[in-house]
Amino acid sequence: MAVKANSYQYARVGPVHFQPLQWELDQVSKYVKGRAMNAGCGNRDIGDILRGFGATEVVNYDIESTIPGAVIGSLVDIPLESNSFDCIFCNAVLEHVPLIDKVMAELSRVLKPGGFFIAGVPYLQPYHQNPTDFRRYTQEGLREIGEIHGLETVEIIPVHTIAQTLGWIAWEYAKERGGIRPHIVYPLVWLATRFSNKTDFKLKNNANTLQAIYTKRV
Repeated sequence: MAVKANSYQYARVGPVHFQPLQWELDQVSKYVKGRAMNAGCGNRDIGDILRGFGATEVVNYDIESTIPGAVIGSLVDIPLESNSFDCIFCNAVLEHVPLIDKVMAELSRVLKPGGFFIAGVPYLQPYHQNPTDFRRYTQEGLREIGEIHGLETVEIIPVHTIAQTLGWIAWEYAKERGGIRPHIVYPLVWLATRFSNKTDFKLKNNANTLQAIYTKRV
């Protein structure tokens, strides 16, 4: 579910507001260039946003997608040429895939040397299936998994505020426990996250989400 705010849309999980994806992408826009892949694109086409940042071509890729022209396939075995993308964008995907090392190896394989791989991953988030939910990442874990697959970490950026972290946990707790709790928690979380959702860049060790930017060694 999404609600409009000016020309943007806030993502929602129950009462929890998350900043528009456009804002999340803005903070990594300088890494978007050339031929880009939206890995794990789902049904949302962000091609216009990526082209606005500097991508000359956008390939949508996922195991299922209703986006016209999307390439259908598994991230475990990507049927595309090695060293063929200048930029790979992979947002809120890596926590949901099995065989993470095979996925990272494949994404590294199709990335050109000197290209950028932008991965948005959860750190402090409650369990959420889509359709599975396997893992969370710290900054150290992100650097390690990049290094394992021949990727150098350029920077790691926080996303969201403490309101999303605490609000989402409170909402999932209230739903799981039931009773009157959801009715009490809903309006409090709605208000807190609606008016506090732009990224707090001071959060490094307590971020809701992390964006890791990797580059493939030349």
